[in-house]
Amino acid sequence: MATEGHNIEEPRWGTNAHNVTVIPLNFEAEGAPTTKTLHGLTIAVDSKVVGRISSWNPLPYTRAGVHVYELSYHTYGRPIDFVPGRAEGFTASLVRTEVWNGEIERVLGFGSVFDDLTDQDRPWVTDEYLFRGANGNNVLYRWVQYTGCWFTGRNEDPYTSDGEAVIRVNAEVSYVSRRTLTSTGT
Repeated sequence: MATEGHNIEEPRWGTNAHNVTVIPLNFEAEGAPTTKTLHGLTIAVDSKVVGRISSWNPLPYTRAGVHVYELSYHTYGRPIDFVPGRAEGFTASLVRTEVWNGEIERVLGFGSVFDDLTDQDRPWVTDEYLFRGANGNNVLYRWVQYTGCWFTGRNEDPYTSDGEAVIRVNAEVSYVSRRTLTSTGT
């Protein structure tokens, strides 16, 4: 796998005790989809696949700014310029199915499950890999790294007597920087 010196822990594709794996799509085959798909999306921390993530959503970026107006009968009430300000929106949300003794805090490298978010004493780095399967090989299409990650929200789905009995965590994360480290896409 070409990740310029960065290797995520094998296997790249999620597996479990039942050896459940999926063969990547062969995008080089005649008639293969040309649409980007989620077949090769992997989220990793410390080069280890986080696993059991069912939703990963880097939220939209926004940018503050100020419109400039002038006193003129030609332009009154309409902006004549825009001065861009600070960037905002450095957040992501995720949903993960929890695993006994493999809760999200433990997977992220913390020693135990938090009582509350003030138990987080340091940030972590999240790697987002998007692979494009080709002839059974893993072709890294894009590697994005989120640094300075901190939880800003964490809750579990409600416990109900008529539900699925699956415990899922919904979390919001703020980060300091998002950088594309490798991209073969345009």
